[in-house]
Amino acid sequence: MANPTKIPTKQKAPAGKARRRRGISPWVPNQHGAWAMLISPAVLGLIAGLVAWVRSDGSALSLLVFLAVLVAWFFGYFAFFAFGLAVKARNPQRRARYLRPVYVYGAVSLAGIAVALLAQPQLLWWALPFAPLVIVAVGETVAGRSRSTLSGVSTTIASALLYPALVGVGSGSGAGSVGVVAWTGMLFLAAYFSGTIPFVKSMIRERNNPRYLTGSIIYHVLAVLFVLGLVLLAPVGWAAGVLMVATALLALFRAVYVPVASRGGADWNARRLGMAEVPVLLVACAGVLATLL
Repeated sequence: MANPTKIPTKQKAPAGKARRRRGISPWVPNQHGAWAMLISPAVLGLIAGLVAWVRSDGSALSLLVFLAVLVAWFFGYFAFFAFGLAVKARNPQRRARYLRPVYVYGAVSLAGIAVALLAQPQLLWWALPFAPLVIVAVGETVAGRSRSTLSGVSTTIASALLYPALVGVGSGSGAGSVGVVAWTGMLFLAAYFSGTIPFVKSMIRERNNPRYLTGSIIYHVLAVLFVLGLVLLAPVGWAAGVLMVATALLALFRAVYVPVASRGGADWNARRLGMAEVPVLLVACAGVLATLL
C-alpha cells in the first residue's frame, strides 16, 4: 500500500531540455561546422609561416607574433559568436550573460593584436582586407542575418586571409610582399570554404528550395574553373595543382550527389554531412601544404 504521507519528489527534466532552458553557452561556440573553417587556415598558415621563418632566418620575436596573431584570431571569433547571441537575446538578463564573454574574449583578442603590432608594425596593413569583411559580418549579425550567405562568405574569406597573414609573420613582410603562392593558397581556401556554405544550406535550411540547390551547383562548377585557372597561372607546382583541382572536383561531386541522394530518401543528417566533408577537407589541406615543397 502506498504511503499517503510521502511527499512526491520533483522529477528532473531531461538534460537536453534543461540545456535549452538555460540557453546556448556563450563561452563555447556550438557551430561545429565553423570549426574546420576556423582551425584549418590557422594551422596551415602556421606551418607555412614557420617554413617562411626558417627560410628567411627570422628572429625569435616572430615566434611570439605567431602566438599573438592566433590568440587574436581565435578569441576574436569567440567574441563574435557571443556577440551574435547577445544581439538575438530578448531577455535583458540573458543578453547581459551573453555580453560577458564578448568583453572577456574581446579584451584578450585586442591584447593579441596589440602585441603583434608592437612586434611587427607592418601587420597593420592586413587591416585593409580584414576590416571590410569584419564590418560585413558584424553588420549582418546586427541586422538579424547572422546565418546569411553573405555573412558566411565574409567570415570564410577572413579565415582564409589568415593564411598569407601568417606567412607574412614568418617572412617579416607586409601584405603586399608575401608572394603569389601564399595568395594562391588563400584564394583556394576561400573558394573551397565558401562553397561549403551553399552546399550545407541546400541540405538543411534551404532543403526544399530547388533554386538554392541550382545556385550551389553553379557555384561549384565555377569554382572548378576558378581553381583550374589558379593552378595554371600560379607557380604552385604540379602536386599542389592536382590536389587543388581534385578538391574542387570532389566538392562539385558532393554538391550534386548528396542533395540528390537525400531527396531520394538517403539519410544525410548533419553529423553524416560533417563526416563526409572530412576527406574533401584533407585533400584541400594537402593541396595547400604541397605548395610549400
